[in-house]
This record gives sequence, structure tokens and C-alpha cells, in this order.
Amino acid sequence: MKAYTSTPESRNGSPERKSASWVRRTVQITLTGLGTVTGLATFAIPLSNILIRPRLKRLHQLRSPLLARFLQKKGYDFKPVSFRSYDGKKLHGWFLLKGHDNPTIIVLHGVKGNRTSVIRYAITLCNANFNVLVFDSRGHGESEGYYVTYGHHEKRDVESAIAFLEDECGLDPSRIGLVGLSMGAAVALQVAAMNKQVRAVWADSPFASLLRVSTHLGRQWTRLPEALVRPIARTTLRIAGLRAKLDFETVNPANIARDITCPVALVHGTADELISHDHSELIYDLLGSAEKEIWILEGASHSKCIRFGGENYLQRMVGFFNKVFQNK
Repeated sequence: MKAYTSTPESRNGSPERKSASWVRRTVQITLTGLGTVTGLATFAIPLSNILIRPRLKRLHQLRSPLLARFLQKKGYDFKPVSFRSYDGKKLHGWFLLKGHDNPTIIVLHGVKGNRTSVIRYAITLCNANFNVLVFDSRGHGESEGYYVTYGHHEKRDVESAIAFLEDECGLDPSRIGLVGLSMGAAVALQVAAMNKQVRAVWADSPFASLLRVSTHLGRQWTRLPEALVRPIARTTLRIAGLRAKLDFETVNPANIARDITCPVALVHGTADELISHDHSELIYDLLGSAEKEIWILEGASHSKCIRFGGENYLQRMVGFFNKVFQNK
């Protein structure tokens, strides 16, 4: 009988076999990684386009002369104005002067909209004796700009608007308040964090974190668990950031809320399907302002708090600014 002696090579395989096995494992891991990256990119690239190049709404209302005629008929003399932002982009809006000694409110619309989206806010504030500037955000309405950046450029656009009110309209830049809706609310909070001349902010339905919003929407659309959706959302923001040349982490109001020291009123609906009301609750908890309030409207969907609140909403908004400015 032939004897068999076990050796390290016979037990563990030859060096050539071990090398081949290692190569196979490396190839498998690499292909798996490439597949994951490809899969993420497949979803993230088109989603990034939705994020920074959304399909605009209400262009017909803006281009139609009917709204302008209606405003004039009701006695609201909103004058067309335009100004250049810090990077040369031309922004278009309407301005109504009630008096050079009166405080001024800048009203900011949300994604996909334009100045007509927030005209009810503007009319209400005009009736309360405030000067009002409402303008199309960059990449919206008649304003120039290619990408929507959720505050990266927009907050500096508002700074340019404040400079316009001071230099061209002769108004006091320390008597400025901001009203924002959705993205406009997040932008208003970002401006207040860096510009201490802003006296007050009324923020309706702001986001606290874009990643949280993107993950939430991804789960709604796909019905997949958060562990799978969150990497896609994060990749989407990174790709969008590379395309628009910015870091979306810098536009999250939750990150700068402690720097806001002016009075802030947050409004949000419990039925908001786009940005959950816990975004406003988080911002409220983090605010550095000693004068802050939050109003959660039962049953209100995204950006519809003004509809659900009705006259009470309008009175509370005006009362908030009257208290800050002691306006009469």
C-alpha cells in the first residue's frame, strides 16, 4: 500500500491556487462595488436633475397681464424692478413702496414657483402698511440662473436685494423682515444667520436637512427601507453638488439655526407630504433666538398653511411683524 504524507501544500493548496483564489475574490468584490456604484448612479443622476433643474410652474400666471391688471384695479401699484446679484445674475421682481420710513418685507417663494406663488402674502403685508419686495428666485420665473441651489447662491441673492433696497430705493437696511415659503423659508433662515440686520423671519414649511427630505421622498416613491434609500439620496446630493459646484451640506438650516438671533416664527402643516413638520420642530429646538414661536397646523399639506389658517394665518403673520417693528 502506498503511503500518503500530508504537507502544507496538500492541506492548503499550492501557492498558485491560493493566488488564483485571491484574484477571484478581488474581482468579485470589485465587480460588486462597481455594480453598486453603477446602480446608485443610475438612480442618482436623473434625480439630481430633478433637484437642481426642476420643471417650473406658474409661468403662465407670470406672463399673463391679468394679474398685473387685477392688482392695479385693487389699488396695488406693484412696480416691476430688477437688480443684479453678486455674480451678475439679473433678478426680476415687483416692489411696492408704502413709505420710506416704513419697514420692508422681502417675500421668497419655493421651488418651481415664482413671485405670483406668494402674491397673497405680499398683498396682506401691503395692506398692513409694509413696503414689499417679491422677486423670482434665480432659475425661476423671469430671473436669470441655471441651477437651483437651495440657499448656496439664493441667500446671497437676498443680500443683493437688501443692497438694492438701500442703494436704489433709499430704504433703511436695518428695518428688513423676511417671509419665506418652503425653499424660500430655508433661504430666509440662512440669510438671518449671516446678516444680523435682518430683524425678523416668518418661515413657512422650511426644510432642516436636504438629505432628510431626499431620503423621505425616496422611501415614498420606492417603498424601500431607509437603509437602501439613504445611499441613493446621499449620492444624488453629491452628484447635484458636483454639477452645480457646491456642497449641499452648507444649506441645511439645522446647521446654522444657533446663529439666528432675530425673532423667528415657524409654521408647518401636519399633513405635509414633502417636508415633514418635524423639520420645523428641529429648527425651533436649535434656534439661537430668544424670541421664537412655532405653529403646527393640523391637516395642512405642503405650502398650504395659509389656505388652512385663512384669516387667522394672515393676522398672525402681520401681528408678528407689527410686534417686531412696532409698525402702525
